[in-house]
Amino acid sequence: MPTHANPGGLNVSARCGGSRAAAWALLAGAFAVPLPAAAADAEAADSWQFEATPYLWATGLDGTLAVTARPQAGIAVQQDFSDLFKILDFAAAGSFEARNGRWGVLFDAVYFKVSDTASVTGPRGFVTLAADGTVTQQIYTLLASYRISDGPSQVDLFGGLRYASVQGDVELRATLPQLPLAGRSFGQKEHWVDPVIGARIRQPLGENWTLVGYADIGGFGAGSDLSWQVIAGANYAFSPAIIGKLGYRVVAFDYSEQNFAYDMRFAGPYLGLGFRW
Repeated sequence: MPTHANPGGLNVSARCGGSRAAAWALLAGAFAVPLPAAAADAEAADSWQFEATPYLWATGLDGTLAVTARPQAGIAVQQDFSDLFKILDFAAAGSFEARNGRWGVLFDAVYFKVSDTASVTGPRGFVTLAADGTVTQQIYTLLASYRISDGPSQVDLFGGLRYASVQGDVELRATLPQLPLAGRSFGQKEHWVDPVIGARIRQPLGENWTLVGYADIGGFGAGSDLSWQVIAGANYAFSPAIIGKLGYRVVAFDYSEQNFAYDMRFAGPYLGLGFRW
């Protein structure tokens, strides 16, 4: 009798137990599935991400250069990129950015060297005076960043240092007919470091395009009297690892010392290709 007592009740209990086990399994699965993704996001947020961007900057020059104690005695400089390209010896530019969560580091470097030759011949070709001039400009910027907004627009604040140097070298040669005379060479190099603060905003447009705006200001009398920079551009993602970049960039310096004044603005379009990993 006990062996066969209420067999239907035993079967019902077994079925209920199986249903409850299945329900608990589904409930556990519902909560367990997102965990690996969340862990992956946390791991990505805590890992370093890098981007290296070589770029071309078709800059021109507009300003005043004075090698005296009086800036008003300076030489006005106004050269567009086509003029500079004709006398360009070498140019290189690139940036590198590293980011971990909201914190990051940005390094940017610009170097170019131009040279030209001019000569003047006196009456009847009696005396010829020739001059070879070379100007080398370097700008290096190192900034720390902090992201205050991460979506949909990304807003970063920056603070750091910008090093700038300008060097001019001139070689003079005078000649008489069939008789070279002694030449003279002279040069001057000035360099300074500016504290810099700035901000950048990135606004996505669709899946591939992103608008980029950047501005900074520096100097404050610590290095130059004033320096500033403005960038407006757009990025196009060919893939998550390759980003095309184009836009317009302006960098300006107002620097003066006892025997040197440099009030110059560099401006022109840029084109680059960023590599992320």
